[in-house]
Amino acid sequence: MRRWNVMCNVEKIVVNVDKYMGELHTPELNYPDMSSTIKCFKNIDPEIKRIDVYVGEQPNMSYVKETDGGWMALKWETA
Repeated sequence: MRRWNVMCNVEKIVVNVDKYMGELHTPELNYPDMSSTIKCFKNIDPEIKRIDVYVGEQPNMSYVKETDGGWMALKWETA
């Protein structure tokens, strides 16, 4: 069995295989490691293109695959 290790606690993961997107939900004050998160999602769907991270109930980050194959982290602005 594979472990889901993103360097913090995980509450829920969601994968939309039609849109090549995923969601990672963590408890408050639990912030995942970007490269570990991408690796875990790529193990589920190698074609994943976007991962949205929610900390507590709030959107926190999006990891987006760039056209050159790299990944960019986008911080969500919250009021």
